[in-house]
Amino acid sequence: MPSPCREMKRQSAPAMTGSSQSSGPRLAAGNEPDQRVPGGKFMTHRHRWLLAAVSAPALLVAVATTAQAQEARGPDTLDDVIVTAQKREQSLQEVPISVTALTTETLQEAGVVDMKSISTLVPSMKTQESFQPVAQAYRIRGIGSEPSIPTFEPEVGLFIDGVYMPRSGLGVGDLVDVARVEVLSGPQSTLYGKNVNAGVINVVTVAPAEEFEASFAGTLSQLQGGRDATAVRLAGSISGPVTDDIRFRVTGVTYDQDHTYENLVSGVGDANNMHRYAVRGELAIDLSGTTMLRVAAARSEIYDTDAINPEIFVQPTSSYPSGPGDNTIWTLQGALGPLFGVSRCPNTDSRDRVICTTDPTHTEGYNNLISATLTSEIGGLDFTSITGWSDYRSRTTTSDVAQTQLPLITYFDTQSGEIFSQEFRLASPGGETVEWQVGATYLTSEFNRGDHGNTPTFVMGAAAPFTPLGAPAPAAARLGQPGDQGFLDSNSSSEYYAAFGQATWHLTEQFALTGGLRWQHESKEASVNNRFVISAANPLGINALNILLTPTSVNGSVAIPDMDNMVGALTGEYHPNEDTMLYATWSHGAKSGGANIGFGNAPLTARPFKPESVDNYEVGLKVDLLENRARISTAAFHAVYDDYQNAGFIGAQFNVNNAEEVVVDGVEATGAFVIADGLNLTAGATWLNSRYEKYTGGACHAPFPQPPAAAPVACDLSGQPLPIAPDWSTSVGLNYEHQVAWGEFYARGDWAWSSEYFTNTNLDPRLVQEAYSLVNVRLGLRTVEGYDFSLFANNLFDEAVVVQDAVTTLFGKDPSYQRFLAPPREIGVTLRKAF
Repeated sequence: MPSPCREMKRQSAPAMTGSSQSSGPRLAAGNEPDQRVPGGKFMTHRHRWLLAAVSAPALLVAVATTAQAQEARGPDTLDDVIVTAQKREQSLQEVPISVTALTTETLQEAGVVDMKSISTLVPSMKTQESFQPVAQAYRIRGIGSEPSIPTFEPEVGLFIDGVYMPRSGLGVGDLVDVARVEVLSGPQSTLYGKNVNAGVINVVTVAPAEEFEASFAGTLSQLQGGRDATAVRLAGSISGPVTDDIRFRVTGVTYDQDHTYENLVSGVGDANNMHRYAVRGELAIDLSGTTMLRVAAARSEIYDTDAINPEIFVQPTSSYPSGPGDNTIWTLQGALGPLFGVSRCPNTDSRDRVICTTDPTHTEGYNNLISATLTSEIGGLDFTSITGWSDYRSRTTTSDVAQTQLPLITYFDTQSGEIFSQEFRLASPGGETVEWQVGATYLTSEFNRGDHGNTPTFVMGAAAPFTPLGAPAPAAARLGQPGDQGFLDSNSSSEYYAAFGQATWHLTEQFALTGGLRWQHESKEASVNNRFVISAANPLGINALNILLTPTSVNGSVAIPDMDNMVGALTGEYHPNEDTMLYATWSHGAKSGGANIGFGNAPLTARPFKPESVDNYEVGLKVDLLENRARISTAAFHAVYDDYQNAGFIGAQFNVNNAEEVVVDGVEATGAFVIADGLNLTAGATWLNSRYEKYTGGACHAPFPQPPAAAPVACDLSGQPLPIAPDWSTSVGLNYEHQVAWGEFYARGDWAWSSEYFTNTNLDPRLVQEAYSLVNVRLGLRTVEGYDFSLFANNLFDEAVVVQDAVTTLFGKDPSYQRFLAPPREIGVTLRKAF
């Protein structure tokens, strides 16, 4: 039987993030980074593994020892946090997987209001963005997907109140009324199913209250980017009873931000503003003493926004990469600039947050979400039904998609989708010798790209007749004539169903064994429908639309094999005492294949990519110390991905193929400590050694070895590190609270550090984010009347951090690229009031 002490402890652990730091090595182009230990000897992967496995926990224990040395311990202890990482309520420290839980209090204290900011608190997690509002992706332990490809399903699954969201940017633009965010590291296929080979982000919202309550929060801030921009965020919620058996909750948030990028092209307007809102309503209905139904509906919308995310079209200097002859954009601007009133950009340093464009990207979109959760007790067993439905639509427009300032091509990108999901679960009560759960999942989704023939995807502009494709100077072959139109209408659909089960057998008070299996099947269909309309000014019909972007020769259905497999996990856990748990896990995950259905001239037979699988081996330790005043969690892991799905920028867009084998070794360590009464420290660190063990079909970086209309030439990236996967990521948070006459004074500081990493999937050695630190600070006062007033500064030292680079190859050897930057320094004030 389980230990009674451990049953009482099934409430434990606060949100925790990083500690431990190291100077990251410099990436060597074309080679694996070298690392040296004192004395000048090379440090092997094995040595680094052992050093990280030993040093990270040791540093955390050292902090715990400092806490023990305090003269008087006082009454402060760490708060308990209950998580549902294994789809049943457990203490965070009792879950035998690597989990970080961020509570409402932690999010508010750290000033986290959206998913982008969470990586400051979770070292193993990174966020990627695109100019599409629904296109946001996450990486955990270096593994993730490219957000700009709508049919490239994520490696990290996002769940909102148990409902799976296929597009990771849906529904979480603002974290408001969130009870908890759980980040699960490593494959989670047994309980969560599809697209969780890297991990899971589980967002749990606040339930309707039994007594009336309300809250309001307003933030006024200034973002100090290429130009100073004002931002206003207003959020509020109201909740309470309708009858004895019905409760409600209504939440709303708006965010308005001025432009943060200065456009050096006069008279056009600046870029990167934001207007969005979200509203959510929920009813909780007690159908009986043991049955409850929660029904929620939400809508979020982004509107009237220019260059929605930190996207900057960067145009290089004449000497990049090797001379003017390699730089088509530089040549075109010199030749055609006087004709169209275009001059070369006077500042191409994107870290200054400046842009040169005749038309910033315009974006709008919405997402609707409806969910229903039924929980009941049936014959002493817990029954759960979760139903979810969502639809979304987004549209992006720009007349400078070629990134030249010249009126070449106007681009309209319309994306829409619909998702329905249903899950049933039946679980035994907790605290039994054998705890088990079984379930079944069904999910169907449909995605459309294009406007069903109503709006063209591409329209040729006035400079098209003067512009060659892939040549250094104007020539006979032209892009086309003004008014030439290209239409892309592609579609994909998926049907997924699965059955799963997991059981934990407590062999003794100290030993437990957990095993789980999931059988899953997924079928996908995809099609491409291109067409082009030639203007009367182009009697020869010669243009790039029917050659490169929307050729009718590739129209038709894409054959995608069905996925039918078993995934599972086996975990052993050992409790030497009531405060310590050690565990060892093997888990196997799988992800179905898909197809590239974007524009381009790739034949239908070349568009599918294969399924992916992963085997993860992990050992971990979780321990509470000093009478619940210190808490440490560590994990070491070795993951092998076969046919890892990867994206590279080829031609004019991202394309997905498979890397034969990817290996990720790493160590994670997190801790929370009560240093003194009112003074708490959270810390965490992640060390990674992620690499393409074998990848013979990788995308090449500039200068490119082929013209854009030719079949892409593959580059061997075997032995290279993964992009956006720094060797070291750390974070430290210090929180202080002190009672004063008017209420409670509090101060919070967060520091996050990352070693360098490649910022592009093509692994261009010139596109590397150097090691950096981010510092956030907040000072506030909570009054006895329920007011909370705080001053804050995010990114205090105004670090220009590159989140991602995407190289465009539309002009062959052209090295121009799109750059996405993390937010600049933001200074502001927040007022909260609880009623």
